[in-house]
Parts: sequence; C-alpha cells; structure tokens
Amino acid sequence: MVVLPDDMFDDMSALTFIHFAVFIPMTKLPSFDGLTNLKSLTLAVFLLLEEVPSFDKLYSLERLVLAAIPAMNSLPDFSHIKDLKSFATADRGAWCCNGFLGDCDLRDGKCGVHPVWGTPAATCLGPDSTIATPATLAAVKKFSETTCGVVLEPGAMEGPPTPELMAPYNGTMWKQCGWPGGVEAMCYNARFMGITCSTNKYPIEMRRQQIARGVGDRCDPAIEAWLGCKTT
Repeated sequence: MVVLPDDMFDDMSALTFIHFAVFIPMTKLPSFDGLTNLKSLTLAVFLLLEEVPSFDKLYSLERLVLAAIPAMNSLPDFSHIKDLKSFATADRGAWCCNGFLGDCDLRDGKCGVHPVWGTPAATCLGPDSTIATPATLAAVKKFSETTCGVVLEPGAMEGPPTPELMAPYNGTMWKQCGWPGGVEAMCYNARFMGITCSTNKYPIEMRRQQIARGVGDRCDPAIEAWLGCKTT
C-alpha cells in the first residue's frame, strides 16, 4: 500500500476501530478529522511515515498504538483526547530523544541508525521545530511504562513464513525446534501467521510463564517439558 485517498475518512464518523499495518512505503496518511467516534487506533510498520495526522477531532480515542514508525520525529497534540486509557509505542521513536519531549540525547538507541530497518540516525530538532504540548507530555508521562521503550533488534520480529519453513512443524505449537548455533527456538505462529520456527525470546518466555502460573491453554508434557510442563 503506497497511498490512501486524502478524503478517505471524511464521512466515517461511525468508525470506531482502525488497525493499519505494514504500509511500508507510505509517507502520508489522510486527515483523521472525520473520525470523531474512533476509539482504537493502531499504526504499525510504516517505515517512511514522518508525521501522524492531527488528533484534534479524535474526541473518543481510548487506545493508541504506534509501532515501528522509525522516521517519525514528533507526536500530534493530545489536547482534544479526553479519555485515553492506553497508549503504547514499540520500536524506535526519535521523538523520545531528539528534543521533542525536552532534552535531546542522540546517544539514546532510539536516535541511532536502526539495526533492522536501516533508518538513518536522528538529529536534534532545530529551534523553530514544534515540540510537545503540555497535553502530549502528560500522555507520555502517564503511559511511560509503555512508551519510549527499546529499539527492535534483529531476530525479535519474525518475517512471513514460507511453506518450506512451516512443513517440518506440522502445525504443532510450542514444540522446541532446531536453529543453527544452538539458539533456543520454538514453533510459534507470530502475529497469527503460519506456525514456524521462531527464535523470538518473548513468546518463549510468555509460554513459560503461562505454564508456571497455570494460565492459558493446558500444556502437553510430551511437547512442552522443555518449557517446564510436568506430567500430573
């Protein structure tokens, strides 16, 4: 997906949910002004998007996720969002360290050359650049545990599975699988894709915690003993 019509959202006042992902070459999004009842907005893997449209008419927004938008240098004003319940960002956000929130610290990994996407290193904002409004600063502070986190590292995000990669695992979740160099790996369906061998440490630890705490799907000791599943 390269471009969306400029007036795409103008007559969508009834829309409450948007999840846009992997619009890799897109550089601009349509105005959000028509989305007056939008409650949930997720934008993920927009590698060339530098700016998110104004939030001035998103009066009803409750949940906001911005993931893997490495070229974005600032955030819109949050003043008109009155009941935000969740705000999360993932991967690089140069706005976290380029002076948009206050101090500029280019030593921060979120302002360096991206280790996966190759996005160039950020620079400090100039004296005439827009900086965060008090409402935007308040939102980032309120949700500090889920914003301005670590940069995505190689191996932490799975690519699309191929038939050749899926075939050896025959649709079996949680099974330990072999990986060159002895790296710990597990059969997993990242982002609801086909089940394939993944070295991502996060779903592996997630499943270990589910088993240890007795939550989620019941474990199978024949497959998941390596994750701590015991015969009862």
